[in-house]
Amino acid sequence: MNDDWKPARDALDRAHAEGRTLRVWLRDDDCVAVTPALERLASLCAAARLPILLATIPAGAEPGLGAWMAGRAAVVPCQHGFAHADHAPPGERARELGGRPVDAVLAELARGRALLRDLFGPALSGILVPPWNRLDAALVPHLPAAGYAALSSFAPTPEASPIPRLDADLDIVDWRGGRIGRPLDEMARKVAGIVARQDRLGVLTHHLAHDDAAWAGLASLLDHLAAHPAVRFTDAASLLA
Repeated sequence: MNDDWKPARDALDRAHAEGRTLRVWLRDDDCVAVTPALERLASLCAAARLPILLATIPAGAEPGLGAWMAGRAAVVPCQHGFAHADHAPPGERARELGGRPVDAVLAELARGRALLRDLFGPALSGILVPPWNRLDAALVPHLPAAGYAALSSFAPTPEASPIPRLDADLDIVDWRGGRIGRPLDEMARKVAGIVARQDRLGVLTHHLAHDDAAWAGLASLLDHLAAHPAVRFTDAASLLA
């Protein structure tokens, strides 16, 4: 029988033998409304007892999100840019937090933060998630003064940063391969590589973009991680403490 998860399990076995613990957290991007897909993600993670850092787009966030979030302490909202609009110059990779003067970007972020504070109140996390996981380097030094406690994009994390970083490591969706769920054997190899070099794993999901393979892959990943004694599920804030 094919055992897709063997590379990950072997790496976790070695980590456990060395007395290491892999702390696993999850970030979900592009939230704007309460949808069946969001409910599905919340149920899946609740069953696994894995908190969710929910990156929410301020300009598109619907009022119902606030009431929905109020009853779910394990789902923590954070800011996902402003409108998820591309401002990159022609020919460059998409990004919202850049391509313009820094002051203009900061002003837009402040508007977005105010919108989310009105919606979520004190539950709003101080973590900023840039759309497309990209932002201009010139913006980063200004983020602490703008009220952000940390920045979360996608690994690898820069060695030097003026603000704490908590970057995701494993994307459930294979965007380049056709916006489909990443194959289990590929996820297992990625998990094995991550375990070999660090003691935390950030899982990245996009509930609105998941096909059946992505949902099945996420469920399988969480099942296998939860079953291993070297793994501890945690929330993003705990990793920044």
